[in-house]
Amino acid sequence: MRRLFCGLVFMLLGACATAPTGRLDSYEIVDCELPGAVLHIGTAHATTGRSRAIRTSADDCAIRGGYFTQASQANYETALRVWLPPAEDGDPEAQYYVGQIYEKGLGRPADEAKAAQWYKRAADSNYGPALTALAMLYEHGKVAGGTAAQALDLYRRAAKLDQPLAFASDMAVRDEEIAALKQQLSETRAQAATQREQLQKQQRALAQQTSALRSELAKARADADAERARRVEEELAAKQKSLDSSAAQLSAAETKLAQADAAVRQVEQPAPVAGAAKDLEIVLLDPKPIALRGLVTIRVRGDAKSQAVAVRVGSPSGIREVTINGKALKPDAEGVVRTELALAGKTTPVEVAVVDGANKRASLPFVIANDSLLPAGTPVAANPAGFGNYYALVIGNARYSAWDALNTPHSDAQAVADLLRDSYGFKTTVLLDATRGQIFRALAQLRRQLTEQDNLLVYYSGHGTWDRGNHQGYWVPVDGEKDSVANFVSSADVTDLLSVMRAKQILVVADSCYSGVFVHSVAEQLEAASGAERDAWLLKRSQIPSRKVMSSGNIREVLDGGRGNHSIFAAEFIDALRRRSDKPFEARELYREITPKVEEAARGFGEQQEPQYGQLRFAGHVGGDFVFVPRANLVSVR
Repeated sequence: MRRLFCGLVFMLLGACATAPTGRLDSYEIVDCELPGAVLHIGTAHATTGRSRAIRTSADDCAIRGGYFTQASQANYETALRVWLPPAEDGDPEAQYYVGQIYEKGLGRPADEAKAAQWYKRAADSNYGPALTALAMLYEHGKVAGGTAAQALDLYRRAAKLDQPLAFASDMAVRDEEIAALKQQLSETRAQAATQREQLQKQQRALAQQTSALRSELAKARADADAERARRVEEELAAKQKSLDSSAAQLSAAETKLAQADAAVRQVEQPAPVAGAAKDLEIVLLDPKPIALRGLVTIRVRGDAKSQAVAVRVGSPSGIREVTINGKALKPDAEGVVRTELALAGKTTPVEVAVVDGANKRASLPFVIANDSLLPAGTPVAANPAGFGNYYALVIGNARYSAWDALNTPHSDAQAVADLLRDSYGFKTTVLLDATRGQIFRALAQLRRQLTEQDNLLVYYSGHGTWDRGNHQGYWVPVDGEKDSVANFVSSADVTDLLSVMRAKQILVVADSCYSGVFVHSVAEQLEAASGAERDAWLLKRSQIPSRKVMSSGNIREVLDGGRGNHSIFAAEFIDALRRRSDKPFEARELYREITPKVEEAARGFGEQQEPQYGQLRFAGHVGGDFVFVPRANLVSVR
């Protein structure tokens, strides 16, 4: 059993704009300044007007007579020199790039406040990437004055969701919706109180019966009646078992009642999305909450039976104990606790309680509520343009010249490519044991071929690594050296390539482990219920530009093998695609389905492997999610 080096999980998307000739540096995406208009007067000519800035490949810039600074040598000043003049003239794309320059820093500390100012100027023109970038700063508290409510509004504007589908409510919830939630919580509390009362009566009755049996047993022993004593002992043991079970049920009912009481009180009180004592943090990571005045609330479909929950906890003195609804759980190396909560009724109160090494305590109460508490919203009319064409570049690197050989990438890549082509109608390109040049040339071909209505999936299996110093990730081509990254494919290169890709939606699926740039946004949690409304929702989402990444693990090694000729991640990915080949679905749904299975399989090998999913920063993500459409459905919408 080998492991893939932890590396670039979600790189490699995008391509270059020119023919695959010349040095590989020609594929590099640069800030290109094109000359102004050229005036011809007789045999003479002159360039007039301000130069025009674009992002394109180095080759394309040179062919068009432009000039640029090589990306590896570019810095804060050179980047601003290109983009600041058109940004000040009101070009929203240029304003977005200036915002990126300030947010990235490019050799100096990042300035999120200035980044937000430029993003806002572009967002005022409804420039989608800027709306999402500004929302992300607001969501994560990077800018003073930015709120979660503003972030949600920006995400919706970017996704063109004028009226949300299903249960996605406004952050400022109407009074009647608050009342409906309070009513449901009150009913939950009443049910818990009734159950507690019934169990208390049951316990009293069992206690009386047990006491009577003990007296009868003592009398049988005194009378030396062995047979009678044996029967009474058996009956007494059964009663004691019932008494113990009743006590456990009573304890659970008491806990549920206390949680309901806390949730009812919380409705009218301010409550953050995280609970904390001094230096003790609890942050709800997944799913993203909605603040109903004082109460943190998670929306789920009415038919959902359970809900996955992820919480990050931390304290300088370490974490001694974490419980979710009384169940003790152990945080992973990153301080994240995950569990699956069973749902019952219209509301399920939840409490996360933490004790750190200094015996400080903190709790985070929230409620999981089904979508029947809010208006259903207005379905979106179907888009006659359909979902568009689907393309896949599938890479399996196994036979390395300098690195250890891997066992499964070839079979993983071929099986994924066959399934995408046969069941989902993808036009697939397979690269086995690819060099850096072959990877870039394949992407360049796709960039020339794809339109704004097409979709691209890149699947990678092979060695990867990353630099802790600069947080740069790399894929290792089969001819990559051990002691030099010069021939690797970097995450910065790929982000740049992706940012100029014309494809509408792009998804990277990488059987590797680097997930440092994953960001989960509020908008990612919106989803439709079922039936025709769900179909309309998926079609709507499929029209919104997105750049998403699914990785097989976090920042650690992941298993190469474990399921015959496939890695455990590839096997679950393939199986899930096969099971779902009857109707359209989002990549996020696929991720949710395979994640617990991958984690469980890894634990069987004594390893910790946690798939990740999110959007790629600075790559032009707007909203939506990558939508998989089975071949039969694709035919029906064209």
